[in-house]
Amino acid sequence: MPDFIIIGAQKAGTSSLYFYLSQHPGITVSATKEIHYYNYYALRGKGLGWYRSFFPLMLSSKHQVTGEASPYYLFDENVPPRIKKDIPDVKLIALLRNPIDRAYSAYNMNKRQENRKDFPTFEEAISNEDMSSEQSVLYLFRGRYADHIKNWHRHFNRDQFLFIKSEEFFQNPKKTLGEVYEFLGVERIYPDNIQAQEVGNYTDLSAETRHRIEAYFKQANDDLVALLGGRYRW
Repeated sequence: MPDFIIIGAQKAGTSSLYFYLSQHPGITVSATKEIHYYNYYALRGKGLGWYRSFFPLMLSSKHQVTGEASPYYLFDENVPPRIKKDIPDVKLIALLRNPIDRAYSAYNMNKRQENRKDFPTFEEAISNEDMSSEQSVLYLFRGRYADHIKNWHRHFNRDQFLFIKSEEFFQNPKKTLGEVYEFLGVERIYPDNIQAQEVGNYTDLSAETRHRIEAYFKQANDDLVALLGGRYRW
């Protein structure tokens, strides 16, 4: 079973962090980055044996820890108790990006993947968020980090978490990796390749839309600062 899980956030640098950790000689990452066991496959008949198959049979003095990254875990309120039941001592890593930039990046990723002419504009997409529908892509809801973290804190001790500000990670990945290595208890051996992964190219968000969403996120961001400190004020 994994020693650590990168639980999110989506479009906050999880692919890059997973890629960098995969190059560390003391870390064995899962065979697939996003297993989605606890938010999808566990509900569809897959058991722990299936989940374990993504990890090494055993660890050694050289390969000290193993883990995975499923960035949807952070947002799903049902995931923490499921993980707590199976892996109560797991270490949890969460990257937190400016929620406006995160939402817009997620929208552009979905737009590229669906590649259809009638895809809604970003403004239409966030105006049509339906909290009652499991099929709705909740761009803004997923950026209400404090609400999601408080749910995780109800199930895990706070010292089991490492929170990372994505902008600091993007600017200085080696500094952030040092924090991650210390958290995981492995030697500071930095990757040869620190090229960012899954980087999308798209037009800038309009100032008008950004200003409107800033008002939406004001209380949520204030709550996050109260929870984690001023480092997370965007």
